[in-house]
Amino acid sequence: MWSRDYRDIVGGLAMLAIGLFVAWHAYQEYDIGQLNRMGPGFFPVSLGILLAILGLLITIPALLRKGSPVKVEVKTLVLVTLSIGLFALLLKPLGIVFATIVTVLTSSLADRQISWKGRVAVALGVAAITWGVFIQGLSMVLPVWPWSP
Repeated sequence: MWSRDYRDIVGGLAMLAIGLFVAWHAYQEYDIGQLNRMGPGFFPVSLGILLAILGLLITIPALLRKGSPVKVEVKTLVLVTLSIGLFALLLKPLGIVFATIVTVLTSSLADRQISWKGRVAVALGVAAITWGVFIQGLSMVLPVWPWSP
């Protein structure tokens, strides 16, 4: 039986779908503008189209090559999905630093090889990078700590 590379097919189609949706949504909601005077929709439309093209470039060759069977790790799927939901729920009450730490610790439970010391180190590092990028670098207005206004 001829098996295809379903992992890349599904991943490529997901990228294609997300890219097309983002480009379509941004095109519908925002002014695109022109190259010499870009509107707020220009960048998301461009990135959506680029993501869709990359999705095609991954999907088409995957249709022609053999791949290994896809094994879905339910524990990993649940933990990573749960961690994303936890971040959304905890961002306002705990702030970005603690919400990021909880998220990374939760998602790291899916990895059997990392120690708790490693988990904590990664969580603190990701929290520091998140704070640096979003609070310091981009000046986003997000609560940093539970006691932040």
